[in-house]
Amino acid sequence: MANLFQNPTSPLESLPPIDEDEFEPMPARYRRQRWTVFAVVVCLGIGVLCAPIVWLALQEEVIPDPVWGMLIAMGLISVLWAIEEFRGFPVRGVLLRERDLTFRSGFWVRETVTVPFNRIQHSEVSQGPLARAFGVCTLKLYTAGSSGANLRVPGLDFERAQELRAYLDERAGKS
Repeated sequence: MANLFQNPTSPLESLPPIDEDEFEPMPARYRRQRWTVFAVVVCLGIGVLCAPIVWLALQEEVIPDPVWGMLIAMGLISVLWAIEEFRGFPVRGVLLRERDLTFRSGFWVRETVTVPFNRIQHSEVSQGPLARAFGVCTLKLYTAGSSGANLRVPGLDFERAQELRAYLDERAGKS
């Protein structure tokens, strides 16, 4: 019996490079949302860590080294996070091509996720209270065999996310 299954190799050079295409940048409102979350978390973290320092200082007690260590660690984490936000945001973008959708993000850890249209099972647009306040939402794409979204594109304008979802649902049905 003849072998019915064939799976020829394809050289990597023959694949279309993603970097040559132009990624659509994320809206400025999403950047403001991310910086707002950053500011709230850092202020709360520093406030929680500074409370025992102030209390001990008022009691004229010696401030334990672990408290200083946690404050320094919080400062270091805040600086690294700020660098990620400042340098990583311009990297974020979405690319819609003829057969797939790609999302790229990250400064410290660069991540590029591509989902072909013919693998999409369903999609959804979600918008929590904070995202709603900033006028952005998240497009989620689900493929077969996974328990969660295979691709999450946060920070899209609501109208743009709805357009992409309708286009992807139409293309996924035709693939």
